[in-house]
Amino acid sequence: MIKRIKGLFLTAILTVFFIGVTATYAKAETYLAGEFTITLDYGENGKTYRGCDAQGKCINLENGTSWRDNGYRGITWENGDYTYSVSWRENANEGMYLNIYNKDKQILRRQLVETTENVGTLKGVTYCDVVNITSGQLALRDSPNGQSRAGLDNGNNVLLKKQEGIWAYVSVVQGPNTRVNGLSGWVNSNYLHCTKEPID
Repeated sequence: MIKRIKGLFLTAILTVFFIGVTATYAKAETYLAGEFTITLDYGENGKTYRGCDAQGKCINLENGTSWRDNGYRGITWENGDYTYSVSWRENANEGMYLNIYNKDKQILRRQLVETTENVGTLKGVTYCDVVNITSGQLALRDSPNGQSRAGLDNGNNVLLKKQEGIWAYVSVVQGPNTRVNGLSGWVNSNYLHCTKEPID
């Protein structure tokens, strides 16, 4: 099963923003993975995984197994018929990924995006969809009304981090143009449809 998981990781690497993916970790790290909040702990209790959905339902896993293969590293947890794994490419900024399998079938794949706040105080996160683009793309800018660094399409899902007037600072989570996944910048919030989701 672990070899099969490693093989799948190598087939669908997306470019995402991730800082500090090395062999050395802080004791605990919290990430957003689409609609889930994931906390990974590498401390004295070993490699543990905690995943919570938007309704606050959580799963806790212990005794993760580390692996290394052809420039990739990861940690895998077994839970009955389910396998939970995170993986990343060494010496690269391609990001970290969560994959969940039921027996041999992959049922979920999400990129992990670092949270900017402590999960203990964060009451909710705001996700937005890009909407109402009738021509061209929504510019993802270096600063409010600044130079465009990428374009977003209808259906791109972003995480809202802060807002100044009509300008929203976002990180791209996923969407039809996967090459922008993980990028951060400013967009015109008139083209966003947002919902706040609880995470605790």
